[in-house]
Amino acid sequence: MITGYNTDVRHNDVVFHVQTEDKGSANPTIESLVYVGGQVLASKRASYADLLSEGKDDKSILALMDHQHRTMIAAIRHGKFDEKLMALAGLRPDLHQEPRPATAEQPLPEAASATLVRAAERSLDQVILEYLTNEADQEQLLLVFDGEPDLQRGGTSTLGLRTSSSKSGGPIGGAQVSIKMISTIAEPRTLAGGRTDDQGAIRLSFDIPASVRGTSALIITAVARIGRAELKHLL
Repeated sequence: MITGYNTDVRHNDVVFHVQTEDKGSANPTIESLVYVGGQVLASKRASYADLLSEGKDDKSILALMDHQHRTMIAAIRHGKFDEKLMALAGLRPDLHQEPRPATAEQPLPEAASATLVRAAERSLDQVILEYLTNEADQEQLLLVFDGEPDLQRGGTSTLGLRTSSSKSGGPIGGAQVSIKMISTIAEPRTLAGGRTDDQGAIRLSFDIPASVRGTSALIITAVARIGRAELKHLL
């Protein structure tokens, strides 16, 4: 079961965390949350019930999840959440990422109230629409499974992965890929790692411990010159 994507995005010296998850067939919804300082700044939910009714497979759902995740990242890059962030920062000064010299306390700008109103009035759908009508786009690293994962507890597993550019669609070679296992009953451990080839592909074989208690997952991370991408896979 693929649970989603997680990406950190730095914009204007603030780190945004974007999390996109599939809620499952019982609640066929793709949910994206944008966090800053551990607080939800924005959310976006899209139903894929129509895909299920049309008999679409997991690839169609993954494509929807990937598109929504990349759209949220691009919206951050284009400053679509800056007004909401300004309003939130007025309430949470600790959201600033860089330490600032001690100065006399200063009030929010005179337009702060108007900013709060504008941020509330503009729905996330409007923000996404603004992005979609903007031709400019920032290049992001995409990380996807290459074929069906062959994962076995207590045995040798094989995982194929590919890295590519969100802008050109071309492969990204030399990306550093690592597979880490996290669990509710054990310390995190790195199971495998390596670099993608010129075609952006890598195939890793590794052993998954035969633990039968607790909940565990694989965190698959890729890092390249254009950024970082992550996949989560429940075991």
